[in-house]
Amino acid sequence: MAGNKMWRYVLLLFKIFSILQTILGETPRGHMKPLGEHRSAEIETEEIIDDLHPLQFWKHYVKAGIPVLFPGAAKNSEAYKSWTEEYMMRKFGDLTVKMEARSENSDRIPVGEIGLGKDTIKNFLKNYQAMDSYVISQIPQQMEVDIELPACLGCGSFLQNIQETHLFLSAGGGKTMLHRDPFSSIHCVFNGTKQWLTIHPSQTHLIYQSEESRYEYGGFSEIDVDHVDLEEFPMISEVKYSKVVMNKGDCLFMPQGYWHQVRSNGYMNTAVSIWFSNMTHFDSTGCPSEIPASMTLRDADVLWRYPGNGDFTHGNHDIYLIKRLLLSWADEDGNIDLNTLTKKFFVYNEESKRREILEDDTKQRARKFVEFLDDSGSGTITKENVEKMSIDRLKQATLLFAPTDVSNTLDYEYSHIEESSIRKLFKYSFKDDWFDSSTFIEGYMQELGGSMQKARELVASLLGSKETGTYTELQMKLDGALINYHNSRAHDPTMERELHKHLALHDEL
Repeated sequence: MAGNKMWRYVLLLFKIFSILQTILGETPRGHMKPLGEHRSAEIETEEIIDDLHPLQFWKHYVKAGIPVLFPGAAKNSEAYKSWTEEYMMRKFGDLTVKMEARSENSDRIPVGEIGLGKDTIKNFLKNYQAMDSYVISQIPQQMEVDIELPACLGCGSFLQNIQETHLFLSAGGGKTMLHRDPFSSIHCVFNGTKQWLTIHPSQTHLIYQSEESRYEYGGFSEIDVDHVDLEEFPMISEVKYSKVVMNKGDCLFMPQGYWHQVRSNGYMNTAVSIWFSNMTHFDSTGCPSEIPASMTLRDADVLWRYPGNGDFTHGNHDIYLIKRLLLSWADEDGNIDLNTLTKKFFVYNEESKRREILEDDTKQRARKFVEFLDDSGSGTITKENVEKMSIDRLKQATLLFAPTDVSNTLDYEYSHIEESSIRKLFKYSFKDDWFDSSTFIEGYMQELGGSMQKARELVASLLGSKETGTYTELQMKLDGALINYHNSRAHDPTMERELHKHLALHDEL
């Protein structure tokens, strides 16, 4: 509490100083300019030209939480040699990927050939130069063979802790918010260039982290990275940073929790990011004394993979965090009371508009979680049994604790678009008491941000084989047409935040 009061006092002093500068006609350096204009880069990021043994990588960079650039480390990947528009459309065109708005602070989700936030690679590459969107997606398994695993991840604990791999694909000009990721990663560029501004976690108090992400594993800053308002966010002036320019073929290690802001350049920018667990130690069993033999991502044991079509597992929880939670709940005799654990952590946002759905889902998952782990029927599991749990069993337990995010599913649109908004649109889609399907479809797509597929699905539910209908007639069918929206699963970070607080308290993050 004393620390919070101190920082509020410091923030007040910064704001007073900023106001005085304005009164005196002095504009702070970098005010309303892109992040990084407030001062020169003062921190150097180390570069390593040669391959690095995994044990050395662990000791000097991962354990220490220090970024490092590997120039040219991705040049042996097939992706470096072959990833052109023509090659990717021909070889991977039918695979489905996730999209986001090119600017991460946009609340508009792009619509692709597959639906809201999802497109085929072929359709995306046909249109991406004119689209306000980019691909940020789990990489389809079929593409893994084109990517060589960096040598520094080639043995020991690293091979057992690769969580997931991400594909980035965009036209030049994309940018991210100032943010930090929940996992450590190695990011490799295969086309174009990227500029990174990196900020050490010790400066978190200066970057205005959003309140909603304060107890989550990632996090983002409230500032506008294109126009930093130093009167509203004066402490940004004190932020020291490193500037890293990545060229085609370069790889960059970014530690978990390290703040960064990225800008992508080039006609076509492609990159892959390999996320791995936040390890507390490194087991070098099986590691050779020399640099490990090369392998592709296809040969690695990625914990959460994506088959190229259907639902994603993008952003699934780290299975080892769930393991740490269970172990931290053990009593002096090594017994873990699953019922008290579920009462503590299987919680939901009681203020949500979908409270009833969240409550029912949470209760069902809590019951299944206990039944899955409790082989004896006693409501407990031993610490010894948790230590022996297989990866597959840990993954199943993790999905019961924290299901795949709704945005990963093909039914995401049902959750994203409010049922109440569709009801309002329905009321305004009548002309002389007759339903105008064209007005409804256009409004659903333009005003609500939905896809044509789902708009037509709604119209078909209302009209059947008819061309139109009266308000009274169709009003009776509206509840049935909206059933998927009404019953859709909502994203609720309440459990994640409780887990984060608990593990932070026990120094298990």
